[in-house]
Amino acid sequence: MHPDLKKRRSFLILARTRYEVADAEWRAALREASVLVPGVRRRNCWCIGNPGSQIRRLYEARDRTLQQLTVAKVKLETARKRLERPKRPAKAELRFIAFHT
Repeated sequence: MHPDLKKRRSFLILARTRYEVADAEWRAALREASVLVPGVRRRNCWCIGNPGSQIRRLYEARDRTLQQLTVAKVKLETARKRLERPKRPAKAELRFIAFHT
């Protein structure tokens, strides 16, 4: 595998791992919140609590990691396409300069 693709792929794997962790934490918090607020899973969970609440923080952290995962996917695809493009030969232009004395 090309070194550029290795870097992009490892970043994608890292972003996916971070997203899975953030998603698991958010879902666990939703289960805990459903004890206090019945039907929490059926509503828009991001609007629960004040901006500093645990659910909101976890939702926003999950959203950030999802955005990072999306960016990592786009960057990997862009790098793959860049490597697949046929390389054009460089056009060489020769110029001769003659000096007369």
